[in-house]
Amino acid sequence: MSGTEITARDARRVVDAALAKADSLGVAVSIAVVDSGGNLKELSRMDGATFMTPAVATNKAMTAAGLGLSTQDFAEFAGNNPVLLTGMATQPDTAVFPGGVPITVDGEIAGAVGVAGGPAGEDHPIAEAGAGAMATVRAG
Repeated sequence: MSGTEITARDARRVVDAALAKADSLGVAVSIAVVDSGGNLKELSRMDGATFMTPAVATNKAMTAAGLGLSTQDFAEFAGNNPVLLTGMATQPDTAVFPGGVPITVDGEIAGAVGVAGGPAGEDHPIAEAGAGAMATVRAG
């Protein structure tokens, strides 16, 4: 870890943790990790994940990094404000549905992980597992 930015090695740890969670749930997904500026650091598409999932996962990660909260939390918040939800949904590279989770280090946004492809709500817990790998790195 360099400061609060995610290194390539950190991003790989996040992806590996998310892949393990996806395997345990029996789903094929794509996982993207971005730094705090939304720049792609790592991307993995599991065998069986559809061709659209890498782009969606990246958009979820970019959204979580930019907003500083999970895409699930934002969707719940914006659900009561159709103008906000519609406005955000029409922005390029933005995703307003579960599966994007920010990664914080020492209280600052260091990046985010995005997951796409789970057919029944698995994306968010997989992303949380990936983000949780950073807590292990910082503690270790």
